[in-house]
Order: sequence, then C-alpha cells, then structure tokens
Amino acid sequence: MAGDDGEIETGSLLHKPPERSGSAVVLWLSVLVAVCGSFEFGCCVGYSAPTQSSITRDLNLSVSEFSVFGSVVTIGAMIGGIASGKLSDFGGRKWGMRVGALICITGWVAVCSGKVAWVLYFGRFLTGYGIGIFSYVVPVYVAEISPKHLRGGLTTLNQLFIIFGSSSTYILGTFISWRWLTLNGTST
Repeated sequence: MAGDDGEIETGSLLHKPPERSGSAVVLWLSVLVAVCGSFEFGCCVGYSAPTQSSITRDLNLSVSEFSVFGSVVTIGAMIGGIASGKLSDFGGRKWGMRVGALICITGWVAVCSGKVAWVLYFGRFLTGYGIGIFSYVVPVYVAEISPKHLRGGLTTLNQLFIIFGSSSTYILGTFISWRWLTLNGTST
C-alpha cells in the first residue's frame, strides 16, 4: 500500500522507493566534478618528479633550488588544510572548491610563466594551498551529497582520482615539456 509521499508500506515499516534515474545522474555528475579537485591534487603532487631535469636545465636552477620548488607545495598544503575548515564553514563546500580551484589555476599560471625561481616557488605554494583546501572539502562534500548505500564507494573516488592525477602527470611528463605539463593541472 502506497502512502501520500511515495513510501511503500511493508508490514509495519515504510520504505522509500529507489532513487530516480535523473537524481542519480545529478549525483554522479556532482561527484565527478568534485573529484576533479582530487585529480588536481594528484597532478600537483606528482608534478616535480618528471620535470626536475628540464626545469633545472631551462632555468639554470641548482639542485637545492629545485628541492625548494619540489617541497614548498607541502607548506602551502599544510596552510591550506588548516584554513579549509573555516573557509568552507564561511562559504560552504562548493564555494571552498571554487576558491581552491582559482588558487590552483593562479599557481599553475605562475609556474608555467615563471622564468626565475621565486615565481616558481610562489606558484608552487599556491597550488599547495589549493590542494590543502581540496583535501578537506572534496571528501566532505562527496560524503554529504551521497546516499548512505553509495557513500563508501563514492568517497573512495577521492583517493582514486588523486592517483589518476599523479599517474597522468608521470606519464605525460615523459612526453611533453614542463611548461605544457602545467596544463594537466589547470585543465581540472
């Protein structure tokens, strides 16, 4: 026997009917858009490995200067991670993802156009700050919008897309220049 709100009575329990296909499509699209931030996270983390020799050669950087370039991302990520909770409380999870994306794009543009070490450091710091934001807001947003029976699988996509981002950066980095590889990060 069906109730007024579409619930089906079985014995003494009321069960909701399965989700409509339209809402499932919106859910999947929303999750895929959100985990683009996770893909960006992976691209950012994996960027310095395939680019070391070409960046040091093109910009005449020492090994220690490139080491700063490779590690400043973690400082940015730490600060972005600390700020992400307040940021998303202020504007919401979607707003936090937008801010993280804008910061990452700005950072990638700085890395791509940089001709001196400090510009590369600044860009790398910004990408780290952006992925620090993503590290909190993406999994929380996905968990919040997911129905209970899909929550575990959908939140796993966060980690999966981090690995996809790292892998794509490693693979593409063997074929294209370090400046073109920044497009892999900005494309998300």
